[in-house]
Order: sequence, then structure tokens, then C-alpha cells
Amino acid sequence: MKRIVIALAVAAVLAGGVVTAWNVFDNSSVATVGGADHTVSRTEVEKLAKENYGIPFVQDGPQSVSCPSGLHAKVDDTVACTAVFKGEKKTMLISVTGVHGDRVSFDYGLSK
Repeated sequence: MKRIVIALAVAAVLAGGVVTAWNVFDNSSVATVGGADHTVSRTEVEKLAKENYGIPFVQDGPQSVSCPSGLHAKVDDTVACTAVFKGEKKTMLISVTGVHGDRVSFDYGLSK
């Protein structure tokens, strides 16, 4: 009986870990486009990248993010930004993954 209880407890922890990992590793954002050029502004892209990029307990988010431009509301539009992690500059690629009306979804990734 004790083994069954332990096995069930382990299964519950593992199942919870899978759900947590799914949410933890989601480096994406959604923003509303503005202006006549239908873009997410540079400042909004930088702000969301700084706030939302990072993997809790694994990798801290950047101290700062600087982008040359915003994102056009077009799937696969990409901007190469500079992100600073613990004083080290890295290239962060930010790409549009979906456009639904005036809402733009985008993901982040670090260039190797």
C-alpha cells in the first residue's frame, strides 16, 4: 500500500512538472498594433521582450533590450534586437507568429 501511495505521489509531481514546464518555457507576447503603418512600436517590443523573456529558475530575463525598429503586423516579420544579460550583449530575434485583427503575437529567441 505504501508503494502505491508513493507511486501516485511521484506521478502527480511529474504531471505537474510537465504542465509547469509548458507554461514556463513560453517566451511569447501579444500586443496591439497602432498607427497608420500597422506596427507594434519599438518601445512596446522592447518593453515586452524585457518583461516576458526568461525562464524562471533557469535563465533570468534581460537587463535591457534595444531594438532598431518595431514589428509590422505581418507573420514572420523579424527584428534583431540587442539584449543585455548580466552585462553580456546578445542578439535577440523577435518574430511575428500570428496576426488577428489588430493583435500581433510574437516570440523571442537568442541568436547563437
